[in-house]
Amino acid sequence: MKKLIISLAVLALTASAGVAELWVDTNVTELIENAPTKEDYPDASAVFLKMQEAANVAEDGSVTTTRNKLIRILTLRGRERHSNQTFLFNTDTDVLSLIKGVTIRKTGRVVEVEQDAINEVTPAFLEGATMYSNVMEKVFSFPVAGPGSTMELQLLEEHEATQDGSYSGIEHMGARDPILDASFAIRYPEGADAPVTVGHTGSLGSTTIRKSEQPGEIVWSVSDVPALVEEEYMPDATRLLPTVVYSSYETWDEPAAFFAGEFFPHVETDGEVAARVVEVVKDLSSPGERETAIFLDVATGIRNVHLRLGLGGYEPNDASQVLANKYGDTRDKAVLLISMLRAAGIDAYPALTTGVPDAMFTEEVPTLKQFTRILVAVPEGSSYRFIDPFLDDVEVGFLRWGRGNTALVIGDDGSGELVNIPGFRASESEARRTMMVELAADGSADIAASCELSGYFDRKARRALKDATPSEAEKLFDAAANAVSAGATDAGYSHSDLADLTTPVSVSQNIRAEELAVPQGDMMIVHLPPYPHGFAGSDVYPSLAERRYAFEFPCEFRGETTLTLDVPQGYEVAWMPEAASVTTPDVIFELSCEHDAEANTIVWKRTVSVNERSIPVERYEEFKENYDSLVSPKNSLVLLRKS
Repeated sequence: MKKLIISLAVLALTASAGVAELWVDTNVTELIENAPTKEDYPDASAVFLKMQEAANVAEDGSVTTTRNKLIRILTLRGRERHSNQTFLFNTDTDVLSLIKGVTIRKTGRVVEVEQDAINEVTPAFLEGATMYSNVMEKVFSFPVAGPGSTMELQLLEEHEATQDGSYSGIEHMGARDPILDASFAIRYPEGADAPVTVGHTGSLGSTTIRKSEQPGEIVWSVSDVPALVEEEYMPDATRLLPTVVYSSYETWDEPAAFFAGEFFPHVETDGEVAARVVEVVKDLSSPGERETAIFLDVATGIRNVHLRLGLGGYEPNDASQVLANKYGDTRDKAVLLISMLRAAGIDAYPALTTGVPDAMFTEEVPTLKQFTRILVAVPEGSSYRFIDPFLDDVEVGFLRWGRGNTALVIGDDGSGELVNIPGFRASESEARRTMMVELAADGSADIAASCELSGYFDRKARRALKDATPSEAEKLFDAAANAVSAGATDAGYSHSDLADLTTPVSVSQNIRAEELAVPQGDMMIVHLPPYPHGFAGSDVYPSLAERRYAFEFPCEFRGETTLTLDVPQGYEVAWMPEAASVTTPDVIFELSCEHDAEANTIVWKRTVSVNERSIPVERYEEFKENYDSLVSPKNSLVLLRKS
């Protein structure tokens, strides 16, 4: 019945002047006639001539959102990027309707989106997860929109009122292509309190977000928003784009109470849940052992479904149902883990946060829309220790998502507490790599490579190896051998039990390299080989000369490579790299190389300690210069001569 009321309200809104009136103070024909060309935006694939969106709030809290977009296609890539407009929505609470969808060709011919070009499909990431069948993806396929054509999209989203009548949202006013003009309006009932709003300019160029306000309406607008250009190792887009956050809630206790009412009725500490706990923790006496055993049972025994918090609602399934189904999204795995921990006598609470490290968070605007996942908070001293039931591929104790962010920890009584989740520490993620190189006089070598990994590197190794078939693992280690020297071959490898998440990962490999060094007369040229296992490195390198955005490592970490070279009998060291050390506010680079004359060995060691994962643009040039200096070929070159 609610959806019918919303639909009638929308019809009343548009019936008097036709659906084209969903555009406000906009001459679409004029915008198309004066649209820029490829010459005006040589680096863009398309240009948003106009983006006009509005959230219209009814007295019962239901919301109808209009999304109007006018997009000029400049290149074939632009056609590929925009011709299929896709939207995820919740069929229980939302209705998506295409009010107008046309392609205006260069000739002026108007071609409408046909009915059979509008499809609702199950998102690929929800295949086999029937519990979440209320989440669908709607796709509007526009007629071929070649360069020079214009796409006009008018979409209507009808959102059913929440149980407490609240409304809130986050709107990003930017895209991968430039925007000439964009606005977002919030229209609320006459006499009602205005929502709490905050507009963030973001760091995408010098764009300024503007706000205008009158009774019943708040409008945010931006002009000439540059394209969000993809750049390696860049910050998440949510920190770059102009953004509006709004909410009808006034304090964080209100959304906390709403969530508590949705979540806690599904926490179960008896029945099948209690029986499972007894089985899992038998013979375990300490709370720490019981907690680890229960965490491992949920993390590894319940398949992860990566559904963003809020998209399917905030109410989880009963813990016993999740246990029976053996799969769960962030709500369901959290409710099961909390239930099992409580059944074992361990306090635990839901903690809402977001997965992006160092994410933008607006404390002034209380809304659950700022959170995308649920962690489990276990009281520890005056604060909490956070556990992620989705982490089934890293040693117990490491927290991957949510680091450096704010969490909303929610109590059974509906209270909410904003708590900071500690950021990454370099000591949590270490890669200790060693190589023993036994070099022969003909330039061949037997190499033993090994590593001990923790945190971020531990997870990389498990993701690369844990589920690999024997043939896949063989290919991986063959490639590692070849990375040492062209034509080098694997001579055997081993690793720790990757399914055991209570012990860190260690990997070792023997490699035979027939042509590691190059003998030339009385000299031998030795290029010290790189460590071969990619999962033991960060795989993050500053290759760009200049950057638009900060350079970001995945986390703070410490990587150390120690290579011991046995000098062949009859040779002595003619030249080896000099020691070097560079300390910046973000990274410490260290290189040492020592010759043990008695043993006739060279011990070469390189260490990189990343203490700040994000390198600001203004410090990037210095950082890249120091990094390039450290990895310069001369720093891994050794010259030997016959003695």
